[in-house]
Amino acid sequence: MAQGRGIEPLWSCPQTVFKTTSFIRGELERFGIEYRTVDETRTFGKIVGNKSGNADGKTVLLRADIDALPIKEETGLSCASKNEGVMHACGHDFHTSALLGAAKALSRLRDSFDGTVLLAFQQAEEYGHGSKFFVKEGLTKGYDRAFSVHIAPFYPVGTVALTNGPDSASCDYFKISVKGKPAHISKPHYGKNALLAAAEIASALTKLHSTFLNPIENAVIGIGTLHAGSSWNIIAKEAVLEGTIRTFSHEVQTLLINKITEQAKAIAGLYETEAEVEFENFTPSLINDEDSFKEAYRVSAELLGEKNIVTDSRSLLDFGADDFAEFIRYEKGVYVHVGAANDDENSRLTLHNSRLTPDEGALKIAAELYLRYALSVLI
Repeated sequence: MAQGRGIEPLWSCPQTVFKTTSFIRGELERFGIEYRTVDETRTFGKIVGNKSGNADGKTVLLRADIDALPIKEETGLSCASKNEGVMHACGHDFHTSALLGAAKALSRLRDSFDGTVLLAFQQAEEYGHGSKFFVKEGLTKGYDRAFSVHIAPFYPVGTVALTNGPDSASCDYFKISVKGKPAHISKPHYGKNALLAAAEIASALTKLHSTFLNPIENAVIGIGTLHAGSSWNIIAKEAVLEGTIRTFSHEVQTLLINKITEQAKAIAGLYETEAEVEFENFTPSLINDEDSFKEAYRVSAELLGEKNIVTDSRSLLDFGADDFAEFIRYEKGVYVHVGAANDDENSRLTLHNSRLTPDEGALKIAAELYLRYALSVLI
């Protein structure tokens, strides 16, 4: 799940990512699957069914995220990361392996379906902007369905969880720079206090949702950093605060962006300072449509049994984000959580934990879901 700034850090594109990408492309070539590159570390494959000898039929997109995290692995497993300080602590190795397995099966089943399967192997999900490379290339439109999975250590292996509607929150980064005028603390009338203005802005922003939103709407405005001042006895010339907006609604996302800008500038003006507001949109909210939800529910129930399907949105929804949202913003699609916990306490740790060891049974289930969902759309 996305965790931070949208600017791709140096660690996210080292040799490890290039090696992963090279491996994926090598496997696609081995399976006889054509692909195109989407910059150096993202891959877009294509499998065309030929049951009727033509390319007619529906199109389904299957997506897997491939990037790791800057975490030192402490699982003690024989298959632990060999790259110091880099770990697949969010299950992306599971997702990638599962999609490759499904792709291999689909390549062998070309004669059983018409239509097209698109394969999106996406890097930089963790920083919330990897899908934008596919958006830029026009690859997030023009299909009938999109499907993606994510392991869920908070559910036992053999279960699947999915929602009809919102699944993950939007994620926006904002930076507010307040410009003031320095002076000695003993002579405040000579200065314009950027720190006081920034502190007031931070306090006001955390209350916006209770002022301007319908109470039934869920939203978070969080302030993560506030840096200001050069000395304990000098009025701060400049202050910078950074934070994030999380919502489950495109409309609320837009409203809060506008209100944050208005409030920051207005409060800065009261202190005779100036505020500059910058936003970076990482991902919109991830919203499953009803048709795709029903299809995924049916496929999951056929595989695991209806009693093993969780649809209680209250147990699923939090303000984490996943930029698979871009793939289903304008087209229909669904995001499925695959249970990965067993009796080992390390399998039940939160995502991004250095000791997380998901049950490998989740890998087979994820691969089956990719395969079965695609075929359910195409056949």
